[in-house]
Amino acid sequence: GTFTDFTSDHKAGDWIVVGIVQCDRNIGELRDFELHLQHHLEYKSYNSTNFQIQTNWQLTDLLSNLAQLLPETVVFDACPTAQQKTNIYTEILELHKPQQYRLQLNESCSRIRFCSFAEHEAHYLELELPTLRLIEHSLPHCIQLADILASSSRTLTDILHLYLKLLEDLRPFYESFASIDELCDVLQPYPITTKHNTRVFPLKERVYLKLTIADPFASYASMAVQIIGPTEEVAQLRHVLSDGLGNWDIELDMHKNLLNIFDLCYFPMPADFEQPKDDDEQQRCNICFVYRLDSGEVPIVSCDNPRCVLKCHAACLKEWFDTLIDGKTFLEVSFGLCPFCKAKLSTSFAALLNN
Repeated sequence: GTFTDFTSDHKAGDWIVVGIVQCDRNIGELRDFELHLQHHLEYKSYNSTNFQIQTNWQLTDLLSNLAQLLPETVVFDACPTAQQKTNIYTEILELHKPQQYRLQLNESCSRIRFCSFAEHEAHYLELELPTLRLIEHSLPHCIQLADILASSSRTLTDILHLYLKLLEDLRPFYESFASIDELCDVLQPYPITTKHNTRVFPLKERVYLKLTIADPFASYASMAVQIIGPTEEVAQLRHVLSDGLGNWDIELDMHKNLLNIFDLCYFPMPADFEQPKDDDEQQRCNICFVYRLDSGEVPIVSCDNPRCVLKCHAACLKEWFDTLIDGKTFLEVSFGLCPFCKAKLSTSFAALLNN
C-alpha cells in the first residue's frame, strides 16, 4: 500500500511539486515513487523508472536537487510545431476575455470552444488541444476553413484573430440574407444556420426562388437566382429576371432588389396554420406522406397541370423516377411525368436536388 503521500508547493524553476507518492515500505529511502509536477496549467507525472535518482536518496534529497534534475534528466514530450514558442495553456489564460466572447474547455482540457462573440452571437469555433486541429465551426459549408487556418495560423491567438477577421469579412454575406430570412417564408434550408449559403422561398403560388451565394466573400458577384415551378411560368419569369438583373441597385439589399425585379410589394409570408404543417395532410408529400424530410426538404414540386393537387419532395420524385425504365432522362431531357395525372414536370425542380 501507499507509504508516503506528500503534497507541497515546493518549486523547481517554473515547476511546482504537487504530490509525491511512495509505494515501497522501506522508510526513508525513495523507491517505487511517483512524482507529480505542475508547469503553469500543464501537469506531468513521473516515477522511479523514468526519473533516475541516486541510491539511498530520501525525500529531502529529491526536493533539494529537483531543479537540477528536471532540465538534465527528464525528457519531455515533444511539442507540436505550432506550440514550440508558447505554452498553449498559458495562451488560453491570456485569451480569456469574457466581454468579447465565451471561452469553454472540456473536463480533460483536450478541446477549446470560442462562442457567443460580442457582435456575432450565433458563431462558434472549436479546436483540439494541444494540436489546434479544427473540430467544428459556424462559417458557411463552402468555406474551407481548415485549409485557411493551416496556411495562415501557427498559434491559438493567430487562429482566433483570423477567425474574428473572417467574421467581419462575412458580415455583408449574412446581411444579404437577413431581410429574406425575416420577411420571406423560407422553406429550405431548415433550420436556417450560419452554415447555409442558399435560400428557397415562394415567389407566387406554385413558383419558388432559389437564391445561392457561391462565394460568401463576394456575395453579389457570386449570387445566382433560380426560378422553380411549372414550365411555362418559369420560362416567362426567367425573362423578367434576366431583364431585371441589368437594373440591379447595389445600394439596396437582395430582398428589395428581387421585389423590384418581379414588381412586388412583398413575397408570400408563412400561412397562419392552426395546426403544424406536419399534421396537415394537404401539406404532405404524395409519395412518402411526410411534410419535412430529415434533410429539411419540403414538398413543393408540382406538375404543369394547374388542376393537379399532387405535391412531392424532389428527392422522392427522383427516387421514384430512378425505378423507371426511362429514368436516365431525369436530369438530361425531362424531369418526367406526374405520377398522378401524367402531365409534364418542369426540369426547374432539379435545382432542388443540388444543395
